[in-house]
Amino acid sequence: MAKQKLRVAVIGAGGIFRGAHLPGWQKLADVEVVAVADIHRPTAEATAEAAGVPKERVFEDFTEMLRKVEVDIVDVCTPNKAHTPATVASLKAGAHVICEKPLAATPAEVNKMIQARDKAGKLLMTAQHKRFTPSARALKSYIEGGALGDLYYARAWAIRRRGVPGRDTFIVHDLSGGGPCLDIGVHCLDLTMHLMGCPKPVTVTGVAPMAMAGLSDVTGPWGPWDKQKYDVEDFAAGFVRFENGASLSLECSWLLNMKEREIFSAHLFGTKAGVQFPAAEFYTEKDGTLIDGQLVHMPQESGHENEIAAFHEAIVKGLPSPVPAEESLDVIKILDGIYRSHKSGREIKLA
Repeated sequence: MAKQKLRVAVIGAGGIFRGAHLPGWQKLADVEVVAVADIHRPTAEATAEAAGVPKERVFEDFTEMLRKVEVDIVDVCTPNKAHTPATVASLKAGAHVICEKPLAATPAEVNKMIQARDKAGKLLMTAQHKRFTPSARALKSYIEGGALGDLYYARAWAIRRRGVPGRDTFIVHDLSGGGPCLDIGVHCLDLTMHLMGCPKPVTVTGVAPMAMAGLSDVTGPWGPWDKQKYDVEDFAAGFVRFENGASLSLECSWLLNMKEREIFSAHLFGTKAGVQFPAAEFYTEKDGTLIDGQLVHMPQESGHENEIAAFHEAIVKGLPSPVPAEESLDVIKILDGIYRSHKSGREIKLA
């Protein structure tokens, strides 16, 4: 008798799911996408057609979908502030959940998800695809081999010269929960902490102003944004101290007057060597000679497809979540701490 396929439903059927997650699910022979929910009916129907889902299993209300369709896995790709209700409802319905980054906009929301996960006894994974790129995987292995020595400092950058995603779901706080911190900063912070071995953060200080987004003469190649509605930061910087004595600096921005179009990078510095993502370079010294090198001959793979495959493997083999919510909780604590530090003008204790 043929083995029953794992049934996947999606909540939030826009470009992230259709362009990044769906190809990963379609590559898995024992998986089928069986239902689609999105508050925008045309978006739901377009994604359903791409995924081969019949119209009778297309919904505008995800709670109706969870009542009517039996599913094993839910892929949450909604705007940030809808992550928590969609994830908690899916866990309560008995499904494993992979949720697009950021897992939630606040630590309290992440804790609510963790409680729902533990009660349901299901897997919960944050879709942090940068961890699953070939460069990040190679660097992680290199670092775990002890090449860096004592890792004492890291630097995470996710900065754009002009790159505001103009939709309300990014620039209106009630929908997004924040600006570049929660959009691109969460990516580079999560990756950098992952490469560091996920040390526990104890304090953070930072700033998160809206410096340029409201200026009348500032434009962007992705089109205009509503400057009356825009109410999130466009730049943020933070300094984090960890329990093990290491520290980290973070910069993220959609609008920065710099030469480069965009920089997404992580630098880690140890007593024996340093490394850089995404180039997978290393820098060290031996016998009085400075050495620069690069990890090469890596597979040409998609980080998005790799993260879907890793979640699938964890479910099938009974493995832990590839990106556990507890690690995402520390990331969100830091980003939330930057916002709180900006408002108070003080360092924030996270422990």
